[in-house]
Amino acid sequence: MMGKKFSALQSGTKSLMLAPILLATALMFCTQQPDYPIKMPASNDVLYSTVDLYVNPPRSEELNIEKRGMGIRYDSEGNPFTGTQQYRYVKNDSLFNEVVFEKGIMKSSVGYDKSGNTLDKYEYGYIGDQYKMVKQIKPNGFIVEEWKDATPDELGYHKQWHINGQLKYEAYFEGNIEYKGLMTLYNEEGNVVEQERYEDGEIVETIK
Repeated sequence: MMGKKFSALQSGTKSLMLAPILLATALMFCTQQPDYPIKMPASNDVLYSTVDLYVNPPRSEELNIEKRGMGIRYDSEGNPFTGTQQYRYVKNDSLFNEVVFEKGIMKSSVGYDKSGNTLDKYEYGYIGDQYKMVKQIKPNGFIVEEWKDATPDELGYHKQWHINGQLKYEAYFEGNIEYKGLMTLYNEEGNVVEQERYEDGEIVETIK
């Protein structure tokens, strides 16, 4: 099924930019309950953060905000952080990546190579009630992948593009990512490689 294939592909290719979030999530499964707030990330010999940010799920419950309580970032005074956090190399102070937060929620992340050149930018948000990467943008502005949320009057979509600009994949959905209509995979020449039809989130026909 193409839906599962592209979901796995998306999660695997974003692991570098999501490393701080993945580390925070891992804490949720510790057998011993940690003492909150916890500074994220912890200091190390390779990278340092330009601002001190913390995770504090009990604080998220207290404020009744955002389902991903572990993902919320707080400042030292316990307020949801709005602003930019930079990760820099200890060795030469060069930039590794920049993460933008709004009310404690990560909105975007962009990395840099060792020469200081900008790498892909990732934007994050909610599709239905699922928090995910919603757009991947190359340094030249080329959009690699994009999600658009559904509205009561319009289907949402998930699309990817080949590097030559040709559409690679498209799928449409209602509500909380319940696929509807055609889900199609194209090759670089624009020819259909795979195609399925969905209703109420379930595959009802394999066309190709």
